[in-house]
Amino acid sequence: MYTGPRDEEPDERDLELLRYERERRERARRRDAASWRIIAWVMAGALGLLAYDSGGAALDAHRAGRPWLYPATVSAACALGLLALIAWALRRR
Repeated sequence: MYTGPRDEEPDERDLELLRYERERRERARRRDAASWRIIAWVMAGALGLLAYDSGGAALDAHRAGRPWLYPATVSAACALGLLALIAWALRRR
């Protein structure tokens, strides 16, 4: 069974199918790009909120004399994750 290029020229139906496939791929590419933008915004919001909340918990614990290292570590990790997400977004632009 030979599956290489065809000897005859593509007819009108083949051209229509190729055009439809290109349009479908372009729509899927745009939809995927929009989905990734939404995911990035949700991640940025969640990381920012978690960094803020953990930072506040670390400060409260430190002022009260309780162990504060774990919330401070969580806050720092979330802030680093947020910075990495921002750097990735700026680089893709």
